[in-house]
Order: sequence, then structure tokens, then C-alpha cells
Amino acid sequence: MSRWCKTAILRPGRHTITAPLHPNAWSAIRQKLENGKVMGKCVSLEFFVYSPHDGDTVFIDNIRLLAKKEPTHPPVKTEFAVLGTDLKVSGVQELGKKLADKWKEPPATTAADAEAAFRARFAELRKKHPKAVLAVFRDGEAGFDAANPTKVFAGWRDAYWSSHGPDGANTDRANNRGKVGTEEVFMRHRSPLFRVDVASIPKGANVLAAEFLLVRAGNPGKEQNARHANVWVAEACNRPWAEYDVNAYWYARDKFWKAVGGMDWSGDDPDFLLVYLAHGPGREGCNVWDFTEAVKFWTDGRHANHGFMMHGDSKDWFRAYYREAEKVKDRPALR
Repeated sequence: MSRWCKTAILRPGRHTITAPLHPNAWSAIRQKLENGKVMGKCVSLEFFVYSPHDGDTVFIDNIRLLAKKEPTHPPVKTEFAVLGTDLKVSGVQELGKKLADKWKEPPATTAADAEAAFRARFAELRKKHPKAVLAVFRDGEAGFDAANPTKVFAGWRDAYWSSHGPDGANTDRANNRGKVGTEEVFMRHRSPLFRVDVASIPKGANVLAAEFLLVRAGNPGKEQNARHANVWVAEACNRPWAEYDVNAYWYARDKFWKAVGGMDWSGDDPDFLLVYLAHGPGREGCNVWDFTEAVKFWTDGRHANHGFMMHGDSKDWFRAYYREAEKVKDRPALR
């Protein structure tokens, strides 16, 4: 890297910005590069703005370069409630460690096999609940609305975005990938947002079972794949994000996250809720996660449905088909 950067999302008002030139051993200004060359001295300071508007004014003063370290504030403690359990964890990595000894490799499956298994489960449920109805939420497919059985669903939204470091003006953070047929699904800083419109589920309905299907595109990698003990979570979003605008800086055009990547869970109005709507391991072929608690969360009349981010503990990595996939059966589905 030839430069050091600090990103701050600032609202109108006065701010004090501080940042270390040596935050760690592998980024920002190093004493030496990998090839042994000594880096030069700092010779300039630049200030730049993302997506400025005519008339915006910024005053910068009291710039200081200190030899001593500034006191750092401890990071805000996060504690995610894992729906369907009594667990509370600091993040998906801790959840993965807690569940590692219980992990068993799920059998590889296809979307067709997973759907057949769910229909068989539905048949069993109807023995006790004869009025039960099966709803399938997948773009391009009918069967989501019992009142309109031939109506084709068009209520999925998904968009991949990256808040991967290093900090600064890297184009990956500003890119929006809301119109792609496949993209990766990985860790919190490199994963998609999904939203499925479940408004056709009647108010007061008793949700007996729900599953989210996400089909893998391509073969698994050697280092990260579903044969390693792994866990994925669906983290509840708290912003009405726009599919073709969302990126690491804003959730809709000119509407900024509180922090880059929406990674600020503080206060009464965080970017994402401290709630994991669903969790479970990935599997080869077609991922299948129990979303019963997630659908209850969206239909209980107390929570707005702004979708979720699907991300994992880094032990698994894959490319997935998104709602724009050419084949309907490859697209994400909620059943």
C-alpha cells in the first residue's frame, strides 16, 4: 500500500477524528515492505468525500500528528440472540465454536431432493394439521399465495456488497452487485443481503415449518467447504435497503449506514439487529437452513421485514445462485 486511509461516516455537525498510523503489523504505514525496502516519509495529507453534493461544505482544522498513542475506546460489546435457542453470542465465530462438537457433516443434496424432503415433511404435518398450506416463495414460480394459486412470485431481493479492507477509497466498497446471477457468500464483510416478501402469509397464521434453500454454483474450494465443521447465520437487517443502490457506504441512495458495512450495532436504531434469525451448517449442492423462527419473526406483527445478511464463520465459502439466475429452480427459495 502506498497510502494510509481512515474512513468516517459523518453527519452534519462537529467531529473529532483520530486514527493510528500503525494500527497493526500488516496494514497502513509499515516500517518495511515485504521486499525489505524502507518506506518513505509522509509527505502529504489528502481529504476526499464519497458522493458529494453541490453546496456541501466541510471545514477541516486543528490537524495534529502525535508521537504518543491516543487512548482508544474499547469496542462496543455485541451480544446476538440466536432465535430458537437460549444462546447469546458475540458473533458467528463464537457460535461456531459453541456448536463445533455437535457438528455432523450434512449429506449433499440438490434443490429437487431438498424440496421433495420438505413436501414429505408437509404431508406428515397435515396429518396433525389438516388445514396446513404449503407456500413456496421463489421468483418466477407460482404457489406462494393460497388465495391466488397461479400467481407468480416476484418478491425476492438480493444484492452482494463488500466492506473488505483495507480502509480507504477502494472501488469494491462502492460497487453495487444487485443484478448478478451468481456471487459469493462468505464472511460478514463479504456476503449478500436477502429479502423475501412474506406479506401473503395471513396475519395470525401458525408457522409450522420453514426452510431457506440457497443453491451452490460451482464446485467447493479446497480450503473452505461444507465438509469442515461450519456454521452460517441470518443476521436481521434494520434498514429498508435498495437492491440496486446498497453498498458498503449506504443502504439506499444518499442514505448512509452508521458505519462502513453496517457494522455498528449500538444505540436504539442500529443498522442491523442483534438477532440471528436462523443458523446452521452449510452443505454441498444445495444449502438448507431451518427458517421457522425467521418467518415467525417477520409475521408476528412486531418486527419490520428488512431481510437479512447470510454470512458464516469462515470455515465454508461458496458461490451461490441469486434471484437473477437463468434457471428458476436455481434461485433462492423459502418454503
